[in-house]
Amino acid sequence: MKYARVLLTALTLSLACSAAGQAQTGTLSQSKVGPFTIDYITEKGKFDRCAATLSPGPNMLRIAYTKGLVYSISVPGVPVPARTIDFHFGGETFSATPATDPKRIRAWAAVDPTAINALMTVQGTIDITLDSKAYSWPIGRTRMEDVMVALENCTHKAMGHY
Repeated sequence: MKYARVLLTALTLSLACSAAGQAQTGTLSQSKVGPFTIDYITEKGKFDRCAATLSPGPNMLRIAYTKGLVYSISVPGVPVPARTIDFHFGGETFSATPATDPKRIRAWAAVDPTAINALMTVQGTIDITLDSKAYSWPIGRTRMEDVMVALENCTHKAMGHY
């Protein structure tokens, strides 16, 4: 019985430490623009970025604008490092080398302003290819320009620029 109590205590402490480690990232929804949720995201208790999130869950698309005023896009990944990510925006393809997180099975890359300008013209679907895996997210009649304005407003407000 004593051994079971010790084991239970150790398991409880382990779960508590694990939960505390996961609590390092926080997300608070700010608004909606079409199918996107504009989220305020903290890392280690401090503001890090705002993100336009589409289809929460394993198929989530996330377009972020960081406190460093850098855009990035994350997509479902593959369990091994990906070599290329291609953004198909406005009839053009923009390529980048993605970073990957095997634990979350996600990949992301910084996106330059030229690609973001092309993203603002996208209608109907957002198409991205990660290595040979193609993704397509329907956005209906949502104007991506409205999504990007809400995303930038969230970041600038969080940084006290208003």
